Amino acid sequence: MTAPDDQASPAPSARPTAGRAPLVVSPEEAGQKLLQFLQRRLGREMPGSAILRIIRTGEVRVDGGRKKPFFRLAAGQEVRVPPLAGVAHGAAKPSAAEFSAAESSAAGPAPAAPAPGLDILFETPGLVAVGKPAGLCSHAGTRHKDSAADRLKAMYAGAAFLPTLAHRLDKDTSGILLAAKSYAELRRLNDLFATGGVRKTYLAWVDGVWPGEGALLMEDRLDRLDLAEGQVRGRKKIQAAQDDAGKLARAEARPILRKRQATLLAVRLLTGRTHQIRVQLSQRGHPVISDAVYGRKVRGLPMLLHALCLRLPEGAIFAPPQWSGPFALPAAVIEQLRAELTSPPVKP
Repeated sequence: MTAPDDQASPAPSARPTAGRAPLVVSPEEAGQKLLQFLQRRLGREMPGSAILRIIRTGEVRVDGGRKKPFFRLAAGQEVRVPPLAGVAHGAAKPSAAEFSAAESSAAGPAPAAPAPGLDILFETPGLVAVGKPAGLCSHAGTRHKDSAADRLKAMYAGAAFLPTLAHRLDKDTSGILLAAKSYAELRRLNDLFATGGVRKTYLAWVDGVWPGEGALLMEDRLDRLDLAEGQVRGRKKIQAAQDDAGKLARAEARPILRKRQATLLAVRLLTGRTHQIRVQLSQRGHPVISDAVYGRKVRGLPMLLHALCLRLPEGAIFAPPQWSGPFALPAAVIEQLRAELTSPPVKP
């Protein structure tokens, strides 16, 4: 039977906690669940399953008492973790830092390569907006080790709460990414994105001449394709739903510039589905230029889709793309879009 949430007596399997200083919950970390807090603080030192086990067996104490994994922490509380918290399955293993130190002493000092960073577009005590280049993943995966999330952690190493992305962009999409610098701000941003409280505007150069002059509301139902393992790379992940079972995707597109065989569109996202803009434009016969999955790749040219502006309740963040050559944006167009998208909304 699970022990009561505030039971203070030690569990039979509890190990002594002497020798390890308690972890003090900072104001930026307040509101996190105990399991989340330890996963962030311990990082790769200990798997989540092992952290869950030592919480449930009473080896973790919050202000001297046992707590459940989903207990929400307050600023100033002390979390005590056993000295062998880096041991996943009962056998002592050296920490990553100890292993690295031992390896360095044996092989001699190795020059540290400077970690790549990100351009900071806007920053407050609670959030930071960065510019993600095309070709960089938002989060790392099995095939891509570098990511915007990891670069942010490196840029803010030592912070009480490492900046955490509140949304994502496709790997080949450039533009604005928002990250929270406290847990309370992360929850606020997540709620805003989930309820449509963030107005998202993208720019896209598409193949062909877009018909019409005004804004076009695009409404589709989209389904995720079931792909076998190893078949994801270079394959479509999203398709039009065959019935009403798919998720509704809504976006508004309007032409800004036209060339003989290409059109620059401003696209306002009204929902946030995977690959939504790319799929909806491709379905209308105007795929994003150099989209290798839903259109055709143009050698030497990045995909021309960019997150241009995010409007939050407190104001707008605007960052034009760094496109060059025939797809570079005229300064007059950039300033027109800036004025239109960042001006305070007209009150009724």
